[in-house]
Amino acid sequence: MADQLRASARVGTVHYSNLIEGNELPAVEAERASRGQLAPDTRAKVELINYVAALDLIDSRLAAGELVLSTEFLKELHGTAMRGLGREDDPHFKPHHEGEWRDGTALVVNQLTKRVMHEGPPAGEVAPRMESMFDWLERKLEGGQESQFILAGAMHYGITDVHPFADGNGRAARLFQVALLMDSDLLPGRMFSFERFYAEDREAYYGALRSVRERTHNMESWLVYFLTGLAQEYERVAATVEDLSSLAGGGGTTPLLLSSGQERALTALRIQGRREFTRREYEEAAMVGRASAGNDLRQLISHGILLPRGGGTRTRYAFAGSAGDGSGRRDRRGRPAKWSETRIEQELRSFLAGRSSWPSPKDFQRAGRGDLYAAASRNGGIGRWRRLLGM
Repeated sequence: MADQLRASARVGTVHYSNLIEGNELPAVEAERASRGQLAPDTRAKVELINYVAALDLIDSRLAAGELVLSTEFLKELHGTAMRGLGREDDPHFKPHHEGEWRDGTALVVNQLTKRVMHEGPPAGEVAPRMESMFDWLERKLEGGQESQFILAGAMHYGITDVHPFADGNGRAARLFQVALLMDSDLLPGRMFSFERFYAEDREAYYGALRSVRERTHNMESWLVYFLTGLAQEYERVAATVEDLSSLAGGGGTTPLLLSSGQERALTALRIQGRREFTRREYEEAAMVGRASAGNDLRQLISHGILLPRGGGTRTRYAFAGSAGDGSGRRDRRGRPAKWSETRIEQELRSFLAGRSSWPSPKDFQRAGRGDLYAAASRNGGIGRWRRLLGM
């Protein structure tokens, strides 16, 4: 379970951090990049591959005891994340900008309105400002009086504010946040992907960053937003672990000790929010052959963990207790009803009735509505539904 949760978090980090920057490739491409199976034949794919390499850089430095939170390390992270993306014919981001401070102006422009949202300091001020910022971080870490969560939020904002690179500043800020939290041992098991929170509502993310400048560098609103994102991700993973831990008990008379393939498949499919799946999909998730998959599925059915739907080559397998889709709704052919926009909205309104605030992922799980949370996440993101429903 832990290995699959780590793999899922890694894929989420790669996918959502790049999605924030406009990379529209689906999560399956981030998964391929994470496994080293993605061909670098487009710019978008190179971005995913590079992000995996940057995460590997953090892992390797930490494992070797050589992770130094410095300006040089930030530049190295940026160079890894942006390798091969500079072009000589690009007026803004050229090859020599990869892993180096910018030598020109820094403008953040809203691509829809073309309005300048932020202008970084002159290029000549970048190096001294960054050195000053990292000197401050070193003093705070040595003093041990400040929460590393707060320091991570402050550095995340500071990097985006100075905008030290010609491009890729957001990626660099989020990668450095990961490095700082890992170095502080605040990512237990490395099962967390905080970028999901930012990507689900990009306007809220950018708005929280802008609030610091709009309030004369008062970080309160940004840090509240930042810490809320961390808390929600910790809660989401805790709820997922609790949900997955209950699977092996099943509904049979004796608990089942899951094989490595069964654990890998059930964890992957559950994390994806799947309610039903085919044997072929199980084979891919478990990384086993057809015969082994058949044996696994029969065992899972006999212990009450899965329920078969249909027969023959069209058989699908549902998690017991979910009735295929969590609500028992079926279409005219007896199949689980699909999660339409209308259905998600109706069921969210029903679930939220009487609540004054948006429930946490754990609240959804405790109420047996993890399926609803997963459906809302896949269809526009939780941030979108919160705005739509006025919460």
